[in-house]
Amino acid sequence: MSNFHPKIRGSSGLTLIELVTSMVIASIAALGLGVGITSIVGFYQDDWVTKDVRFWGYECMDYIISEIETAKKVETRTYLANYDGLLISKSDGSQQLNIQGNEQEGLLSNGFPILDYANFPSSGVYRDEGQRTVALDKFTVDLLADDEEFRLRYGTMPSDSRLKQSLWIIEMVISVTTKYHGEYFVEYVKFKRIAWAKDKYF
Repeated sequence: MSNFHPKIRGSSGLTLIELVTSMVIASIAALGLGVGITSIVGFYQDDWVTKDVRFWGYECMDYIISEIETAKKVETRTYLANYDGLLISKSDGSQQLNIQGNEQEGLLSNGFPILDYANFPSSGVYRDEGQRTVALDKFTVDLLADDEEFRLRYGTMPSDSRLKQSLWIIEMVISVTTKYHGEYFVEYVKFKRIAWAKDKYF
């Protein structure tokens, strides 16, 4: 009786060099994927925060413009640092509005948040533990005729002094500071509107 031994084919498998090469390639791919996901999440979080900032800023500017254009009397007040103030006397005789800026609280009207339905977006999603800090950087009220950008684009205003005194440019800047691996990145969200103070004209 003959013994039958099938031919055995062996495989040397992965060599040490091939194994190390595979691990390096896999590690680089995983690292790239991780960095990509982190960047996408970071951009999403930044976008979420700046969306809240833009909503609050546009609503505040709409409110201020509406109050100025329907007011009986409006006065500007120049304060220290980057914050001007507005004292608005309403045409219906109700309480005056004293609008002032505060770095941590945004704009205040008579010491309270300027909007009844939205707080200054310094707290909320993706803003805990100081990872993103929202602050009111600037709030100014100037005559439109004194605005350099306006003069460069449109030239000087007509000589009517009443018109010059009644057109104001209101500018607000909110900073969003992001902390990442010990570094700070600051984004500035700017709002700029022109208001007509009719009490200065008539």
